[in-house]
Amino acid sequence: MGRLAAMAAAMVLVLAVAGCLAPGPEAVARNWRPQGAGGQSLGQLIAVSPGLVGATWESYDGPAGEPLVRLAVEYAPGKAALGCPAPAAGSRLGARAFLILSLAVGKNGTVDFVSAEGQAYTAGGAFASFPLDIGVIADLVARASPLPCPALAVPDYL
Repeated sequence: MGRLAAMAAAMVLVLAVAGCLAPGPEAVARNWRPQGAGGQSLGQLIAVSPGLVGATWESYDGPAGEPLVRLAVEYAPGKAALGCPAPAAGSRLGARAFLILSLAVGKNGTVDFVSAEGQAYTAGGAFASFPLDIGVIADLVARASPLPCPALAVPDYL
């Protein structure tokens, strides 16, 4: 029995040294703390984001083989639009709204902002896309809606 336990411990040690037990890119991005060690993780900030419906984390290899994480956060448009003026003429509040974040994960556990966009969908599935910037991270830290009011609306022609 002692020999089996020693072999199992040796196997775990080999896997750890080989990096097989290292957290995946999604876990690294979810645990990233934009404000530094004393701040909340990105996962915690998303969880308390106003109007949150749900979030999906996925990773893939970027053009140069670097790990990228895509975070799709769905918001309830009616709740996310609290405090917004009525949509501009020729547009209406979308049936669904998303914040799409792309993050690069470095080999040393660093996380870098790559891009962000807002997407507002009609009930039929057509959508309008709105480019956003790194300011969405500051909005999440401030517990404000990261989607600006225009990003919650879709044109009437959709």
